[in-house]
Amino acid sequence: MSETAPASKLAYAGSWTYASFAPASVFDWLFSSPFATESSFTPAQNRIANVEDERPQLVSLPPPNWQFSLSDIENDRTLTRRQLRRDALRLAAGLQSLHQLDADNVHALPPTPRCAAPQVAPIVLVQLPNCLPFATTVLGVLAAGLTTTLVSPSLTDKELAWVLQSSRPRIIITATGCLQAMQSALDQQNDQAFARSVPVYPVNVGQDPYPALPTQPSSQDWTRLLAKTPTGIKQPRQFDPAARAAIILWSSGTSGRSKGVMLSHHALNFSVASIWHDADFYRAQHERWLGFVPFFHVYGLLNLFLVAIPTGSTVYTMASFNPDQMLAAIPKRQITYLHMAPPIAVFLAKSPMVEPYAKRDAQGRNKFSSLVAGVTGGAPLGHDVVAQVHSRLGFRIRLGYGLTEAGGVTVQPGLAHVDKGDDTGRPHWGVELKIARPEESEQVMPMDEPGEILIRSPGLMIGYLPLNAFTGGEDKPDTSATTAAITHDGWFRTGDIGALDATGTLRISDRIKELIKVRAFQVPPAELEAILCSSDEVADAGVVATYDASEATEWPRAFVVAANQGIVSEDGLTALAHRLRLLVERQTSKYKWLRGGIVFVDKIPKSPSGKILRRVMKDGGIKGVEVSLYEKKTHRSKL
Repeated sequence: MSETAPASKLAYAGSWTYASFAPASVFDWLFSSPFATESSFTPAQNRIANVEDERPQLVSLPPPNWQFSLSDIENDRTLTRRQLRRDALRLAAGLQSLHQLDADNVHALPPTPRCAAPQVAPIVLVQLPNCLPFATTVLGVLAAGLTTTLVSPSLTDKELAWVLQSSRPRIIITATGCLQAMQSALDQQNDQAFARSVPVYPVNVGQDPYPALPTQPSSQDWTRLLAKTPTGIKQPRQFDPAARAAIILWSSGTSGRSKGVMLSHHALNFSVASIWHDADFYRAQHERWLGFVPFFHVYGLLNLFLVAIPTGSTVYTMASFNPDQMLAAIPKRQITYLHMAPPIAVFLAKSPMVEPYAKRDAQGRNKFSSLVAGVTGGAPLGHDVVAQVHSRLGFRIRLGYGLTEAGGVTVQPGLAHVDKGDDTGRPHWGVELKIARPEESEQVMPMDEPGEILIRSPGLMIGYLPLNAFTGGEDKPDTSATTAAITHDGWFRTGDIGALDATGTLRISDRIKELIKVRAFQVPPAELEAILCSSDEVADAGVVATYDASEATEWPRAFVVAANQGIVSEDGLTALAHRLRLLVERQTSKYKWLRGGIVFVDKIPKSPSGKILRRVMKDGGIKGVEVSLYEKKTHRSKL
């Protein structure tokens, strides 16, 4: 592929071929040592010799209140590469023998611009935080040739009810803390015959002793699915890895209700290879990563969980993020590469909790010196925060851009790029980008001109799981969401606004539906958030639109978490607000000024991946103290 193309369309260099990954299921490909030899997707410097079977693959970190000592490392709950593969195959055999789930019993779906004949195998729903059982259950489902759908443990019963209605899983494996919501979701199903027939296996994540196994598991214990021997697994007779849905994730897409994103085996294999192709942080060492980014999210799934298997990386899993636990684990576990959401980067840049770890010894090393680099994804992050972390702790944070529907898209270099601006790097290997006029995907924008980002690659989704996919009867599958998202020639419309420069580097400004319309001008919230977060007086910030009927326009309104929570007086907050007003005024055009005021809050509402929940702020779902900036009189009121 050419590295340059007319206007702002760009195809990143890298000749991939279907034969590089097919015919292979995700499970078979991950354990086939695909990076052992140099290839189109494995540069010589990223080759990894066959990983020994006893290499620790996943290690469950103890709960945050546990008192750490070096001797306790010997008692870690660890899954070696051999154990993980063996137990995944045992679970695959158990699913087939105990529940008669047949990988050949596929459901054919209508064609999409990405796939002529999509297929979904019987679905197993997994609702677990990061833990050892997550790894075994998900890989076991894939080894059986089945399809798994991954959902967040934080979903409400109504959200779960929609997922159940849409995907109709044959088996549910869920955390014990989610059982009440799951049962309520099952009770809400119109088809109660389906709801009553679904076996539910709970996992007590905090107390589950796995990989130790009970001698006599109960009928509801998930380890009952681990057959005594991993033999007799029935493999699919006909298997097209580009047409078979391996994993279904859930995304709002560019807008609207949650949609099931069907990712094929081939798409997942490609995305893993593409990510590792550009892993310029790798220094031929044993990679050790912290696993607190959720595995059920595409970021954690691809960049942590799946990539770790062929690279032999050890992942220290955390069921949820805890700052004390993270800070202690980095030096004690000698973490080499840190995966995080943007709020964690802000925490590392600004929190006083980090100071003891930033102090340098006589050799200039600090407690984070094992880190070669880090990466953020899931939401924008201002360059000022990246620079602050580099200055304070000595490692570079790469900015990555990806989507549930498209896997990894772009990433910055790992050890350079420190003095660059707020871009997200160049496209990953094998990924094509073009910038088009919004709503007009055929009209390509010139270089450096913003427009909607469109993506095309083998890592794209097959399509969204159609509505009414499994109901039958007169309710035909509704593929309108896929048709709206993917062009006839296979480009995915992201709904994100960005521009490509002459080097093929992508800069994202915002989302189409989040742009603030100030009279005839468009204001990207992310730009203002980056400016606010560049201040040492700000711990975090989010910007939304507020409508002014008297002026018939929207104004930007900022929600700000003050770094100094001791500021409680009206005078103190007002003074801070006006310092921030001046900061914005110095760096932006007049129409971008915060005429909607500043609201001081305790925290910015965010999704598990770190995306700001602007609707929560816009709809009054967060309370704080408001300061008006462009009126003669400031006032204090509870929102």
